[in-house]
Amino acid sequence: MITPMQPYLLAEIQTEMQRVNRLVGEYFAAIPVDVFFAVQPGVWSPGENLAHLCKTVRPVTLVLRAPRRLPTLIWGGADSSRRFAELVADYKAALAAGGESPAQFVNELEAPENPAAAREEWLGRWSGEAAKLEAALAGWKDEDLDKANVPHPLLGKLTLRELLLFTLYHNLHHVNDVRALLGQPALEV
Repeated sequence: MITPMQPYLLAEIQTEMQRVNRLVGEYFAAIPVDVFFAVQPGVWSPGENLAHLCKTVRPVTLVLRAPRRLPTLIWGGADSSRRFAELVADYKAALAAGGESPAQFVNELEAPENPAAAREEWLGRWSGEAAKLEAALAGWKDEDLDKANVPHPLLGKLTLRELLLFTLYHNLHHVNDVRALLGQPALEV
């Protein structure tokens, strides 16, 4: 169980990122192999949700690894960021208005010949992507998170701080999607 979070400062974001990334890995590792790749009509399987998270975390890591001035040069500067609750509300509104994940972030996984090995491969990918994100974030200063904009497919331009806050929520959003699929209560976010 996690408690509702309200991160904003870099140190808070880093702490929550480590906690949420660990929670994601542990949660998906606990899903039985026969359920992990089970597809139901109109809903992503647990494995497809985890594959989606692997794909969506990668661009966040890439922008954090880029030279500091590059996002500003490409997408423009910024000077303030929304708080976590406001960003979450904006994302929920975008979803309610019909927003969907762009095709490049969607995975349709085939039932693998060796489900246990395939699940371990996806768990390993998640672990690697999460570690890369955390390492890339470690090189930043709090005041630099509000200086540049980056594009988001549903929310438009976000500051780097907002992108990180979104990533925290998005990862838990997909854990909760799987929890709902499996008849488990949602985690409070």
